Amino acid sequence: MIPKRVFWFVAGAASGFGGAVYAYARVREVRGRLAADRVAGTLADAVLGTARTVQGTVREALAEGREAMHDAERRIRAELDRR
Repeated sequence: MIPKRVFWFVAGAASGFGGAVYAYARVREVRGRLAADRVAGTLADAVLGTARTVQGTVREALAEGREAMHDAERRIRAELDRR
């Protein structure tokens, strides 16, 4: 009877200790990620990355629009020249 109690006591103490160590490590990791200078840097990187993506998308859209405009102008001029 006593060995069972000792086993479960040791198992509980070990899991409690392991859980506490894990929680402590996670808190330190999150605290490091949420430090003011890191948050500012991460936010700036995210904003700049999004701005670059949007800028590239806008440039592609403008180029596609210009190409479509030139194609339409060529078709209209060709049709007018036929008349």
